[in-house]
Amino acid sequence: MELKHLAIRELLKEADEETAKISDKGGIMDTDNSMIQNLFDSLLNAFERRSSLTHGSFNQENEEGYPFISSFEKFLVNEEAPENFEQLVEAGMSQLAVAIAAPSARSATGGYVIFAVYGSDRADYLLAALVRDRSSIALNDSLQPTEVIEVNLEQLHQAARINITTFKQGKDSYLSFIGSKQKGEITHYFSTAFGCTDVTPSRKSTGELIKAAKDFCSQHDLGEKKEEIVEDVVSYLERQRSEKQTANLNDIENLFDAYIPPEQAETMAGTFGTFANGGPYNVSHEFQPHTSTINRFSKLKAKADNWQLDFTKKALGPAQSGKDIEFDEASGTLTLKRLPSKVLDQIRATLEEENS
Repeated sequence: MELKHLAIRELLKEADEETAKISDKGGIMDTDNSMIQNLFDSLLNAFERRSSLTHGSFNQENEEGYPFISSFEKFLVNEEAPENFEQLVEAGMSQLAVAIAAPSARSATGGYVIFAVYGSDRADYLLAALVRDRSSIALNDSLQPTEVIEVNLEQLHQAARINITTFKQGKDSYLSFIGSKQKGEITHYFSTAFGCTDVTPSRKSTGELIKAAKDFCSQHDLGEKKEEIVEDVVSYLERQRSEKQTANLNDIENLFDAYIPPEQAETMAGTFGTFANGGPYNVSHEFQPHTSTINRFSKLKAKADNWQLDFTKKALGPAQSGKDIEFDEASGTLTLKRLPSKVLDQIRATLEEENS
């Protein structure tokens, strides 16, 4: 990732205070500084580890009510100019101070706010994150433990990321948010400050995408291939999640197009994205796959007093199906096939121990 701009500011507010202040400290940082690069790397890793994101877009019907939106658009006129980035940071801090002082966020507290603009071959982003101090232990010159205060980059209390490239392309869901585990408006003040009032949790987009895939197959004469197509969709989501990449409806649309018969290509090709993005599914064009939701569709987990099962659903089939795991309805038994040699060795060793 190429770090283009980074700024650090401080938002001052204690729990239950009615006002928030912006510290005079901090400002634009030197991106050539190795410590700044290390800080950014830690920040980005912490953000990308979060599997549960909320996605959305700017409330452009009421830009006057959300000044950050116009400031962001002005920044895009000349993204390279440090003064433009500085103005964007000031606008973001001003709106955060207003949002965190609202009655619904009264118990929220301030911290350090880090703004970073960075990019890769795929896209450019603006990341804003709220972090706080933590107490740690260090050894002094006499090797005596002493308390030190450090910035906790492992725990992001709030964060927002704007996909600049997706925004320029006119697509929706270019905004991603994380929040604390607390419920209620406290987790919403960050999105409000950045002008986002239309949000869709990644859990919902992941589940609704898989539902849309099944319905699309049923409604477009792809019923015989439905199981295979849904497996491909789930595998795609798993791959994107493991690679810390977002899922994109265009990618999934291309996956569907590969299954459409040539005689139906003229009417069906390139239609899944619109189908899934519309009602009743309303899947975001781009979203972070939600791990537990993917597992619910891709894995079967069960347990009894003396055993437990955990395997992918595509490995399961009825008796005589040729699958690795077969279920016999008549006898109520499960048969495991093609066991790896390592597993066989473990089973044999266990039986020998029991019989000795």
